[in-house]
Amino acid sequence: MQRSFVFLTCLFLLSFQGCAMHRSVSKSLAEKRVREKETRTAALHWLRLVDAGNYAQAYEQMPARLRASTTDAQFLRSMEGRRVPFGKVLSRVFIGAAFTRKLTGSPDGRYESILFRTSFEHKKLAAERVILSYEASGWRVVDYRVY
Repeated sequence: MQRSFVFLTCLFLLSFQGCAMHRSVSKSLAEKRVREKETRTAALHWLRLVDAGNYAQAYEQMPARLRASTTDAQFLRSMEGRRVPFGKVLSRVFIGAAFTRKLTGSPDGRYESILFRTSFEHKKLAAERVILSYEASGWRVVDYRVY
């Protein structure tokens, strides 16, 4: 009888631990989904500014630490060189996101890399990568690339 009680107690504790681990995994997945939604929304907002050629406002949306290292005129020339040749955006589809705490050339922090499959007027198949950093004011774009 005592053996049965010990066995059932152990079984109960193991199943309880499994439930606790499941709740922890579920919570982290839920947090990941929320973070991805926030970063995707911020990235798409910033990309709409770039799509419209509103580079000055896109520059203002970037973190102050990046604006301190480049002028708005430099940013404007850089974006015109990167985006104007491709023409108008025809479609953009979210592919995925990846979170990291380290980004080469940047202080440790919270970074999310968002990838889109994009079709432009002069480049039918491209990929856009937007990297965001979590700042005091929310998620801000720190890097943008077209491949």
